[in-house]
Amino acid sequence: MTREEAVEMFQSDDLIGIGREADALRKKLHPERLVTYSVEPQTESVDAIAVVSFAAAETAEDRVTQLDTLRRIQEQSGRFAVIIPSFTGTAVEYLKSLAISRIYLDNIPHLQSSPAIAGSKVCQIALRFGADDLGTVVDGITEEDVRRLIRDAGFIPKQRSALFRMYSLS
Repeated sequence: MTREEAVEMFQSDDLIGIGREADALRKKLHPERLVTYSVEPQTESVDAIAVVSFAAAETAEDRVTQLDTLRRIQEQSGRFAVIIPSFTGTAVEYLKSLAISRIYLDNIPHLQSSPAIAGSKVCQIALRFGADDLGTVVDGITEEDVRRLIRDAGFIPKQRSALFRMYSLS
């Protein structure tokens, strides 16, 4: 995807089309339909996490500049295991940002959403917008809640370590 195409996507109202493209890429990267989660707090290897925060006041060009910077760092170092996009705005804007992040940053293996941040229902939808990881189980949301959320969305839950080492199927 070119920088110009990413800017056009951010400016587009075609949420369904963007979601379909991100979902197709998720399927290509993770054809086994697994969605991972962790019960361990993230304490190690903070460098393996790429966090990108989008603000409602930013232009599409500003958002793509952030993604482009992460893409170049990943191309040079290969250090990121997961990208965690966040957005201060509506659920629609969050899903669009998540999907475009998945498409533009196809060189980062995992894309994370979180029921603690996005809410359970938006998180389930996020799994069809490119996300393949639901982060760490936090207070107020049990491991079984996360596993049920994943299963109800049509995926297979799989516990991982904080460093993305996989455990047995859940």
